[in-house]
Amino acid sequence: MPYFQRLKPLFLAVILLQCTIVKSQDILPPVPEWHGKSEALIAQPDNKWITHTEKSGFVTTPNYAETMAWLKKLTEATPLMSMISIGKSVEGRDIYMVIASTEQVKTPDALKKSGKPALFVEAGIHSGEIDGKDAGMMLLRDIAFGGKKSLLDKINFYFIPILNVDGHERSSPYNRPNQRGPKNMGWRTNAQNLNINRDFAKIDTKEARAVIKVMNEYDPAMFMDIHVTDGADYQYDITFGGYGQDGYSPQISQWLKNTFKVKADEALKGQGHIPGQLMFAFNDKDFSEGNILSLGGARFSDSYGDTRHLASVLVENHSLKPFKQRVLGTYVLLEATMKLLATEGRELVERTKKDRSTFADEVPMEFKVPQLQKTVVFDAEPEAAAMVKGVQAPDSMVHLGVEHITKISEITGKPYLQWTGKPITQTIVNYKATLPSNLIKRPKAYYVPAAWPDVIERLQAHGISVEVLAEAREVEVELDRILSYKLENESKQVRAFEGHMQLNAVTELFTQKKVYAPGSVRIPTDQALGELAMILLEPSSKDSYFSWGFFNEILQRTEYMEAYVIEPMAQKMLAENPALKAEFEQKKAEDPSFAGNAGAILSWFYSKSPYYDDRYLIYPVGREK
Repeated sequence: MPYFQRLKPLFLAVILLQCTIVKSQDILPPVPEWHGKSEALIAQPDNKWITHTEKSGFVTTPNYAETMAWLKKLTEATPLMSMISIGKSVEGRDIYMVIASTEQVKTPDALKKSGKPALFVEAGIHSGEIDGKDAGMMLLRDIAFGGKKSLLDKINFYFIPILNVDGHERSSPYNRPNQRGPKNMGWRTNAQNLNINRDFAKIDTKEARAVIKVMNEYDPAMFMDIHVTDGADYQYDITFGGYGQDGYSPQISQWLKNTFKVKADEALKGQGHIPGQLMFAFNDKDFSEGNILSLGGARFSDSYGDTRHLASVLVENHSLKPFKQRVLGTYVLLEATMKLLATEGRELVERTKKDRSTFADEVPMEFKVPQLQKTVVFDAEPEAAAMVKGVQAPDSMVHLGVEHITKISEITGKPYLQWTGKPITQTIVNYKATLPSNLIKRPKAYYVPAAWPDVIERLQAHGISVEVLAEAREVEVELDRILSYKLENESKQVRAFEGHMQLNAVTELFTQKKVYAPGSVRIPTDQALGELAMILLEPSSKDSYFSWGFFNEILQRTEYMEAYVIEPMAQKMLAENPALKAEFEQKKAEDPSFAGNAGAILSWFYSKSPYYDDRYLIYPVGREK
């Protein structure tokens, strides 16, 4: 059979695949044609260092092996760059970081001693959202061989091209149906099906640990996490920001709002892009009821950075804009950020020092939207958006939106929303979670028992300073007694979340002298990561190790007492203790279900006896006042 005839089935398969992909893109809302000055950043076809993505016309993105081979070749060709592994995935792939600096020695200590502020960027935490990888490769090329070496004169640059390396290789044209390119998109979660951008508190994943290791060892001045949105249509092609004056780092937040965002927006507009603030539809479908900005908690990379007083920026490119437009906008943002750090980075460093050395007497475990009558829990997942209607917030914004119409579905018979592609300008409510809530008085220190080595190891992995007890120590501490608890999603049918069953508990405080064994740790809160320690250790925090289920052992009883033993003991207790008898009678009068339950009554007396397990339902982490 002639060679071309043998290949005919392959050609047909490729054509069929391309037609299928085109059809999948056809179902997306219409997109206006775009041209901007940033198109001049694209390498010419004869450029030795043209990237795979540029060569493909921004149709495809290189796989892991192709990406790392290109970066290895680039970094070996210039003294400005080196490439190191900062960890391995569970499937054994190296998580690489490129270090770009004019410093000859590129160790963490040498780079910190240079005194230059550093920009730390991660791409591909959700590996289908890969714009940052391709933009970063283009920028590194231009720094090395495109006349932009001066970007490194006053700063250092650390770049993770693909964080979710295993998910990146689970590539398919069918992974993100709401996103315009590239053809080959990676998977959202890692090989363990864990969402790395829900893991920065509990750090189950090697990928999140790799990022935190860089934060601890290199101490960058600024951190940027690059994503691509889900959800509603609008005119902005790139949205990004910190949290204004909200959160745990007010000095840093003011700089992000008043200096960084202003300058970055100017640079993007000058190159033909449409930058905007972070946009999350309040009703999770359109902006008719407003936008909402909320700190999602330390599980998220940007909120985690804010908690540890590191200037952190979340980038959300718009999934409905073409891949080329998104990549070029990311390039412009990265370059503008490097230029800004070169001129304003010193001020950011000083502001960071102030935030890290300020220890508030009370620390909020969450932030609420002050105009709403109940907590709005924001997570980028649609099912997690809590909707509160009929309450007007005083803040508003001019929104560059896109028109939508409501149609009746031929499939379900119900109304659904359809975007028309027509640009509109509207003024909408802009809710912001600025109200500190669940304020906890800062203790002098925490004590974590040696019996929980996994928790201790994770605290140390975060970079939190701990004192390991060499010998037993008796301390008067404040403890939490758990009065009741339930699973976080119990009302929505019990389900696992990120590999855990999260808990909510009602507790009461009491003071007790407690002996902590050798190997236990004392964690002072007057340290730069003191707020992070509180969020990880306070049981009422939604990102505490208690909430994530690391202390579930305390929820079980392991010793019991038979009824024939409790009965005479209870009679003796009532006869000898009038106060206990009065308490018993009151409880029966107030709780008929208790009064009619023999087992509950006997268990109550058992709990009042000296035989009862004094560690049952006692959260073992103590607070030193």
